[in-house]
Amino acid sequence: MQTSSTQASTPPPLPLFYRELQPLDPQRYLGHGVRTGQNFTAAAKANAVPLGVSEFPWASRHYPIVFGPEGPGSIPVAITAVVEGRNLFVDAHGAWEPGVYVPGYLRRYPFWARVDEGVQQAHLWFDPQAGYVVPLQDDSAARPLFDFRGQPNAALNEIVQFCLQCLQDEFATAQFMAALTRERLLVDRQARIELSPGRFYELGGFRTVDAEAFHRLPEATLAQWVRNGWAALVAVHHWSLAHNWQQLLALHHRMEQQQQQGPAVAGPALHHA
Repeated sequence: MQTSSTQASTPPPLPLFYRELQPLDPQRYLGHGVRTGQNFTAAAKANAVPLGVSEFPWASRHYPIVFGPEGPGSIPVAITAVVEGRNLFVDAHGAWEPGVYVPGYLRRYPFWARVDEGVQQAHLWFDPQAGYVVPLQDDSAARPLFDFRGQPNAALNEIVQFCLQCLQDEFATAQFMAALTRERLLVDRQARIELSPGRFYELGGFRTVDAEAFHRLPEATLAQWVRNGWAALVAVHHWSLAHNWQQLLALHHRMEQQQQQGPAVAGPALHHA
């Protein structure tokens, strides 16, 4: 598949966390580079972050993995908050919690690629408001995107390859979501979270795989799911729910202690509904 940084005919809709999209045109951005390091301030208020199925093994170590509300755009997500608008994994400086897996969706930001199916060409876009793409004279540490002829440099090639990997994962994720929907395995759930004694918060708007319905699938269907790797994804999803809610609550408790700089309060508890 070919890639292009020239302008596509129609700008794509703004994805989650993106404020603007511009094509990475070499004529316009010759002499520009991409800043090193990452800042996740754009996701500081995110309750959840999109996941691809290839990420489940790594994400399951840190996040409850759930599925978005019913609809054509429903996807797997990593829960990152227990109260509205407070991503527990992003600090005041935009740094991600050390030692915790960062979803690929965020590592790709501010770049974005879409495929023109008609000509099998991927167009590359970026969010200029993110501040990652800058004139080289403004940041001596920035990695050049283009050479003097306007051809991609190593930094841009790496970005393109990662964006294409994300697109492939999106395709595999869509197949998994279609199978879950076809077998009617996803059910609405909510969590009732006790942030402190007598202080509760209702977290909803997500779905999980109904374990009983999954195990009632016909043997031939289950065998096909095993071959496709989907049965393993369901198992990892359930493992993440069993192990990571308390981790989220512990992070929330720690953040409140740091903000209040007061004495420790009783540990939080979680009640599933």
